[in-house]
Amino acid sequence: MNKRPPKLATLSPKERSRLTMQLLQEQVVDQRQRLHSWRDITEQPAQIDTGYVAQHLVSLVTAIPGAGMRGKGLDLIDGSEIKSANFLDALDKRGAKAPRWNFLARNEADMEAFLGRETLYLVSLDQTTGGRVRARVWRLFPGQHEALAARYREWMKKKGKPKLSDPRRPDANFQLFPPRNQTDDDYARHGNGHDFERLQITLEVEPASRKIYQAEEDAQGQIQVLRFAP
Repeated sequence: MNKRPPKLATLSPKERSRLTMQLLQEQVVDQRQRLHSWRDITEQPAQIDTGYVAQHLVSLVTAIPGAGMRGKGLDLIDGSEIKSANFLDALDKRGAKAPRWNFLARNEADMEAFLGRETLYLVSLDQTTGGRVRARVWRLFPGQHEALAARYREWMKKKGKPKLSDPRRPDANFQLFPPRNQTDDDYARHGNGHDFERLQITLEVEPASRKIYQAEEDAQGQIQVLRFAP
């Protein structure tokens, strides 16, 4: 008879930390290596889909379960939202097509609700300076983060709401670029220098935002947790 897995609420921080290593090892590092072997044969893209992996990761770090929904719906049972960006095998030969955190709104109510959202988890899967897999999670309170809130309000006024007023545009998308791949940057970026001034939005400014998790692949190809501070 199969033993039932433990409930998330019964796991200690140490157990949850160990499970994050297992998750990232199985679903990111090992899966990526297997897909690369197929890429060498087929010459097809080898980017793995990490969106749902990021949701499992955040639940393990925070001990907050998902809402039990398949597809669209709440990411966590407390109403928190999870956004993930995957740099792994996502760039073309010129380094273009950088991933981003997307905040899509289909009406003004949804758009304005962003700053009232209590908690936002931002997940980045990228590489260290040595080219090894790295996973980081930041917990951010949008309404408390002064730089983010000010830029978001500016974006709503200049771009977001005008787009929604155009019947040809069914939605509007606020985009943040995560810390750059293979760097130790601790800030997200917004603005291209044309419509909006380039802005660095620090992700480690207490109490509005802090990094709560970091794991990296070691020289032997095994995931190790470097920070577990939910």
